[in-house]
Amino acid sequence: MQSQCVRLIVALSLSAAAAFGQYPAGTSPGGYHSSTGIAIGAGAAAAAGIGYLVLRNHHGKVSGCVQSIDHVETLLDDSQKNVYTLINLNAVPLKTGERVELRGKRIRQNSGTPAFEVHGLIKDYGQCQQ
Repeated sequence: MQSQCVRLIVALSLSAAAAFGQYPAGTSPGGYHSSTGIAIGAGAAAAAGIGYLVLRNHHGKVSGCVQSIDHVETLLDDSQKNVYTLINLNAVPLKTGERVELRGKRIRQNSGTPAFEVHGLIKDYGQCQQ
């Protein structure tokens, strides 16, 4: 995903430079200088890069042990020791007592408790070590 974004940014920048580079020095189809076209291309590339970073940070990964508390699946996060209520709308197969790495989105429920919206299973590491 990250390499695709880099390719897109490079392609946009080169396209702008190539499009305005075909006209004689100091002219372009709209009366712009060729440096203006390059600046527009660089701005578009920067906007694409910022958009990628914003969207990338909305989704995340979390790893830990799946637990069941009162018939509600939770995950004890390995790194921060947070307990997330798992919202598993995609019915990703999870087993209680397994250490897993999940792809999804961290959210806060109306009650203020942390939750994790599961989008997919990255890896199942097997049984949790107690």
